[in-house]
Amino acid sequence: MALLSKELRECGLYAALALLAQMHFLGGGMDLPLIPLLTEGRGLEIPFLAEGRESMFTAVGVIAGIVLGLHQTVWESWRQTTLLLLHRPMPRSQIFLGKLVAGGLLLLMIMALPLLVYCLWAAMPGTHASPFFWGMTDSWWRSVAVALVCYLGAFLTGLRPAHWIGSRTWPLIAALVVSLAWKFAPVWIPLTYAIFLVLMACLVVLILDTARQREFP
Repeated sequence: MALLSKELRECGLYAALALLAQMHFLGGGMDLPLIPLLTEGRGLEIPFLAEGRESMFTAVGVIAGIVLGLHQTVWESWRQTTLLLLHRPMPRSQIFLGKLVAGGLLLLMIMALPLLVYCLWAAMPGTHASPFFWGMTDSWWRSVAVALVCYLGAFLTGLRPAHWIGSRTWPLIAALVVSLAWKFAPVWIPLTYAIFLVLMACLVVLILDTARQREFP
Protein backbone atom coordinates (compact mmCIF):
# COMPACT_ATOMS: atom_id res chain seq x y z
CA MET A 1 0.00 0.00 0.00
CA ALA A 2 2.88 2.36 0.72
CA LEU A 3 4.33 1.72 -2.75
CA LEU A 4 0.93 2.21 -4.38
CA SER A 5 0.43 5.46 -2.47
CA LYS A 6 3.88 6.69 -3.54
CA GLU A 7 3.23 5.99 -7.22
CA LEU A 8 -0.20 7.60 -7.18
CA ARG A 9 1.18 10.67 -5.42
CA GLU A 10 4.15 11.12 -7.77
CA CYS A 11 2.14 10.58 -10.97
CA GLY A 12 -1.00 12.35 -9.80
CA LEU A 13 -0.14 15.69 -11.41
CA TYR A 14 0.24 14.19 -14.90
CA ALA A 15 -2.99 12.27 -14.44
CA ALA A 16 -4.86 15.36 -13.25
CA LEU A 17 -3.75 17.42 -16.24
CA ALA A 18 -4.71 14.65 -18.67
CA LEU A 19 -8.07 14.20 -16.95
CA LEU A 20 -8.80 17.93 -17.26
CA ALA A 21 -7.98 17.73 -20.97
CA GLN A 22 -10.34 14.78 -21.42
CA MET A 23 -13.08 16.53 -19.49
CA HIS A 24 -12.66 19.57 -21.69
CA PHE A 25 -12.84 17.66 -24.98
CA LEU A 26 -15.71 15.41 -23.92
CA GLY A 27 -17.44 18.29 -22.16
CA GLY A 28 -17.41 20.10 -25.49
CA GLY A 29 -19.37 17.18 -26.92
CA MET A 30 -21.98 17.76 -24.22
CA ASP A 31 -21.83 21.51 -24.87
CA LEU A 32 -20.25 21.91 -21.42
CA PRO A 33 -16.55 22.68 -22.11
CA LEU A 34 -14.26 23.54 -19.22
CA ILE A 35 -12.70 26.32 -21.32
CA PRO A 36 -15.58 27.85 -23.32
CA LEU A 37 -13.34 30.37 -25.12
CA LEU A 38 -11.36 27.54 -26.72
CA THR A 39 -14.33 25.43 -27.75
CA GLU A 40 -17.14 26.38 -30.08
CA GLY A 41 -20.64 25.46 -29.01
CA ARG A 42 -21.46 22.19 -30.73
CA GLY A 43 -24.59 21.13 -28.93
CA LEU A 44 -26.16 19.80 -32.13
CA GLU A 45 -23.42 17.26 -32.88
CA ILE A 46 -24.17 13.55 -32.72
CA PRO A 47 -22.41 11.98 -29.70
CA PHE A 48 -19.49 9.67 -30.57
CA LEU A 49 -19.73 10.57 -34.26
CA ALA A 50 -18.39 14.13 -34.21
CA GLU A 51 -15.30 14.55 -36.37
CA GLY A 52 -12.05 14.95 -34.46
CA ARG A 53 -13.31 14.37 -30.93
CA GLU A 54 -12.37 10.69 -30.80
CA SER A 55 -8.92 11.49 -32.19
CA MET A 56 -8.28 14.01 -29.41
CA PHE A 57 -9.58 11.55 -26.81
CA THR A 58 -7.21 8.85 -28.11
CA ALA A 59 -4.24 11.22 -28.42
CA VAL A 60 -4.55 12.46 -24.84
CA GLY A 61 -4.77 8.89 -23.54
CA VAL A 62 -1.78 7.66 -25.56
CA ILE A 63 0.37 10.63 -24.53
CA ALA A 64 -0.65 10.23 -20.89
CA GLY A 65 0.14 6.50 -21.00
CA ILE A 66 3.59 7.09 -22.49
CA VAL A 67 4.39 9.84 -19.97
CA LEU A 68 3.28 7.69 -17.03
CA GLY A 69 5.24 4.66 -18.22
CA LEU A 70 8.45 6.61 -18.73
CA HIS A 71 8.05 8.57 -15.50
CA GLN A 72 7.74 5.38 -13.45
CA THR A 73 10.93 3.94 -14.95
CA VAL A 74 13.28 6.50 -16.52
CA TRP A 75 12.58 9.21 -13.95
CA GLU A 76 13.16 6.78 -11.08
CA SER A 77 16.45 5.75 -12.68
CA TRP A 78 17.62 9.34 -13.16
CA ARG A 79 16.81 10.16 -9.55
CA GLN A 80 18.54 6.91 -8.48
CA THR A 81 15.57 5.93 -6.34
CA THR A 82 15.09 2.52 -7.98
CA LEU A 83 17.67 0.94 -5.69
CA LEU A 84 15.81 2.25 -2.65
CA LEU A 85 12.70 0.46 -3.84
CA LEU A 86 14.61 -2.75 -4.61
CA HIS A 87 16.07 -2.81 -1.08
CA ARG A 88 12.60 -3.06 0.42
CA PRO A 89 11.78 -6.52 1.82
CA MET A 90 9.59 -7.32 -1.17
CA PRO A 91 10.10 -9.47 -4.28
CA ARG A 92 10.98 -7.52 -7.43
CA SER A 93 7.88 -8.81 -9.14
CA GLN A 94 5.68 -7.39 -6.38
CA ILE A 95 7.40 -4.00 -6.56
CA PHE A 96 6.96 -3.62 -10.30
CA LEU A 97 3.44 -5.05 -10.23
CA GLY A 98 2.61 -2.35 -7.69
CA LYS A 99 3.92 0.29 -10.07
CA LEU A 100 1.91 -1.19 -12.94
CA VAL A 101 -1.28 -1.30 -10.86
CA ALA A 102 -0.86 2.36 -9.90
CA GLY A 103 -0.20 3.43 -13.48
CA GLY A 104 -3.10 1.37 -14.79
CA LEU A 105 -5.50 2.85 -12.24
CA LEU A 106 -4.45 6.38 -13.15
CA LEU A 107 -4.83 5.68 -16.85
CA LEU A 108 -8.29 4.20 -16.34
CA MET A 109 -9.21 7.34 -14.42
CA ILE A 110 -8.01 9.44 -17.35
CA MET A 111 -9.73 7.38 -20.05
CA ALA A 112 -12.52 5.15 -18.76
CA LEU A 113 -14.05 7.48 -16.17
CA PRO A 114 -14.77 10.49 -18.45
CA LEU A 115 -15.79 8.15 -21.27
CA LEU A 116 -18.30 6.41 -19.00
CA VAL A 117 -19.75 9.79 -18.02
CA TYR A 118 -20.03 10.72 -21.71
CA CYS A 119 -21.74 7.39 -22.46
CA LEU A 120 -24.26 7.80 -19.66
CA TRP A 121 -25.01 11.36 -20.77
CA ALA A 122 -25.56 10.23 -24.36
CA ALA A 123 -27.82 7.39 -23.21
CA MET A 124 -30.07 9.68 -21.17
CA PRO A 125 -33.24 10.81 -22.97
CA GLY A 126 -33.61 14.50 -23.67
CA THR A 127 -29.90 15.36 -23.69
CA HIS A 128 -29.51 15.48 -27.49
CA ALA A 129 -31.71 15.21 -30.57
CA SER A 130 -30.01 12.21 -32.17
CA PRO A 131 -30.12 8.42 -31.83
CA PHE A 132 -27.73 6.57 -29.54
CA PHE A 133 -26.64 2.93 -29.51
CA TRP A 134 -24.00 1.46 -27.24
CA GLY A 135 -22.31 -0.01 -30.31
CA MET A 136 -21.39 3.55 -31.31
CA THR A 137 -18.94 3.63 -28.38
CA ASP A 138 -16.90 0.57 -29.43
CA SER A 139 -14.04 2.43 -31.11
CA TRP A 140 -13.82 4.77 -28.11
CA TRP A 141 -13.43 1.85 -25.70
CA ARG A 142 -10.77 0.48 -28.02
CA SER A 143 -8.93 3.77 -27.44
CA VAL A 144 -8.83 2.92 -23.73
CA ALA A 145 -7.16 -0.40 -24.60
CA VAL A 146 -4.72 1.39 -26.93
CA ALA A 147 -3.68 3.75 -24.13
CA LEU A 148 -3.10 0.82 -21.74
CA VAL A 149 -0.98 -1.03 -24.31
CA CYS A 150 1.08 2.10 -25.00
CA TYR A 151 1.55 2.60 -21.26
CA LEU A 152 2.94 -0.93 -20.89
CA GLY A 153 5.14 -0.45 -23.97
CA ALA A 154 6.55 2.79 -22.54
CA PHE A 155 7.12 1.11 -19.17
CA LEU A 156 9.05 -1.71 -20.81
CA THR A 157 11.05 0.77 -22.90
CA GLY A 158 12.03 2.76 -19.82
CA LEU A 159 12.96 -0.40 -17.93
CA ARG A 160 15.19 -1.97 -20.58
CA PRO A 161 18.96 -1.36 -20.27
CA ALA A 162 19.54 -0.96 -24.03
CA HIS A 163 20.64 2.29 -25.72
CA TRP A 164 18.00 4.86 -26.65
CA ILE A 165 19.42 5.10 -30.17
CA GLY A 166 18.91 1.41 -30.82
CA SER A 167 16.54 -1.29 -29.65
CA ARG A 168 15.36 0.33 -26.42
CA THR A 169 12.38 2.08 -28.00
CA TRP A 170 11.23 -0.99 -29.92
CA PRO A 171 8.63 -2.08 -27.32
CA LEU A 172 6.99 1.35 -27.34
CA ILE A 173 7.00 1.61 -31.13
CA ALA A 174 5.65 -1.92 -31.50
CA ALA A 175 2.94 -1.34 -28.90
CA LEU A 176 1.86 1.90 -30.57
CA VAL A 177 1.77 0.48 -34.10
CA VAL A 178 0.12 -2.84 -33.22
CA SER A 179 -2.51 -1.36 -30.89
CA LEU A 180 -3.53 1.35 -33.34
CA ALA A 181 -3.68 -1.21 -36.15
CA TRP A 182 -6.02 -3.40 -34.11
CA LYS A 183 -8.10 -0.40 -33.08
CA PHE A 184 -9.08 0.27 -36.69
CA ALA A 185 -9.06 -3.36 -37.87
CA PRO A 186 -12.49 -4.49 -39.16
CA VAL A 187 -12.62 -7.70 -37.12
CA TRP A 188 -15.14 -9.30 -34.80
CA ILE A 189 -15.42 -7.07 -31.73
CA PRO A 190 -14.87 -9.74 -29.02
CA LEU A 191 -11.79 -10.95 -30.91
CA THR A 192 -10.37 -7.43 -30.89
CA TYR A 193 -10.62 -7.12 -27.11
CA ALA A 194 -9.24 -10.65 -26.66
CA ILE A 195 -6.19 -9.67 -28.71
CA PHE A 196 -5.73 -6.52 -26.63
CA LEU A 197 -5.83 -8.62 -23.43
CA VAL A 198 -3.28 -11.09 -24.81
CA LEU A 199 -1.01 -8.23 -25.89
CA MET A 200 -1.21 -6.58 -22.47
CA ALA A 201 -0.53 -9.89 -20.72
CA CYS A 202 2.55 -10.47 -22.88
CA LEU A 203 3.87 -6.99 -22.10
CA VAL A 204 3.36 -7.51 -18.35
CA VAL A 205 5.26 -10.82 -18.51
CA LEU A 206 8.11 -9.14 -20.42
CA ILE A 207 8.21 -6.28 -17.91
CA LEU A 208 8.46 -8.65 -14.94
CA ASP A 209 11.08 -10.77 -16.69
CA THR A 210 13.16 -7.69 -17.57
CA ALA A 211 12.90 -6.41 -14.00
CA ARG A 212 14.03 -9.79 -12.67
CA GLN A 213 17.06 -10.08 -14.94
CA ARG A 214 18.26 -6.48 -15.05
CA GLU A 215 21.17 -5.40 -12.88
CA PHE A 216 20.39 -1.90 -11.66
CA PRO A 217 23.45 0.34 -11.16
